[in-house]
Amino acid sequence: MAPHTPRFVIVTPMKDEGPYILEWVAHNQAIGADRIVVFSNDCSDGSDALLDRLDQIGAITHVDNTSTRPVSPQKRAYKRFLKMNIATDEDWVIPIDADEHINVKTGDHSLQALVDAVPDARMISMTWRLFGNAGVETYRDSFITDQFRRAAPEWMPRPPQAWGFKTMFKRGLWDFIGVHRPKRPRIFGMEDAHWVNGSGQPMPERYFTGQWRSMRDSVGYDLVQINHYALKSCESYLVKKMRGRAHHTGDTLGLDYWTMMNHNAEEDSSLDAVQPRKAKKFAALMADPEVARLHAACCELHTQRIAELRKEPETAQLLTSLTTAHKA
Repeated sequence: MAPHTPRFVIVTPMKDEGPYILEWVAHNQAIGADRIVVFSNDCSDGSDALLDRLDQIGAITHVDNTSTRPVSPQKRAYKRFLKMNIATDEDWVIPIDADEHINVKTGDHSLQALVDAVPDARMISMTWRLFGNAGVETYRDSFITDQFRRAAPEWMPRPPQAWGFKTMFKRGLWDFIGVHRPKRPRIFGMEDAHWVNGSGQPMPERYFTGQWRSMRDSVGYDLVQINHYALKSCESYLVKKMRGRAHHTGDTLGLDYWTMMNHNAEEDSSLDAVQPRKAKKFAALMADPEVARLHAACCELHTQRIAELRKEPETAQLLTSLTTAHKA
């Protein structure tokens, strides 16, 4: 029997990401993801219908993760994913969010090129690079990777979120998926993990038992980074505040969070390397009339929500603060 070829399996919790779903799916297809599993919860922007259609045409696997239980949807999604046995022990499991785009900087810029660059690795931590709003105030339906091209410098130890990471790993090594790294090891230590950073360098021993972010002795961007588009436009940020995040309510998403995450010091266009492939994948998805209709419906509802939020005193004031902040 021929040996199993390891696959790249992306698992993602998702809520109300309608306007951005198709680009994100196309991007992950373009970098060589073999399976994309999306767990959606409490969606009210048309996301579920679009995700269902993408499931029907074989682009993703969509699971309704809505529940009344007081458990983080993200943690619930990861637990359900492991019970589904989608990934074999030798497959790569890649837990990322819908506002994160993996940016491989080696070979043909695919996930396979990344693992080929570090052939002994069994775990790879990919550090965030925070992308700000680049002065974009209004929402429009176009690739976020084209609109938001200004980012934090690579060397930015503070705030702590600047060097948060996500970790891809061989399924057989761990029994639990954490938000930033796996937990509950089946192995005994780092020498069994073969855990490297985004430059292919060994991670320090202390990471085996904890930590969620890169440090001065572990950060690396040479082979891979995660472009983290946490904000997008000023208008879209209002909608994000309304829906909240995976681990927090919208109450935490004010001017303080915006200021902490909005970094535009440098232009980073390195993701352009996969843009032609992504554009082809996107066009192929949009060739399905129902996908195109549902995508347009998500974008239209997003626009309507922005118009409604602009009429509310609190969010209108926040929008004024956001637009003023980037002009200061």
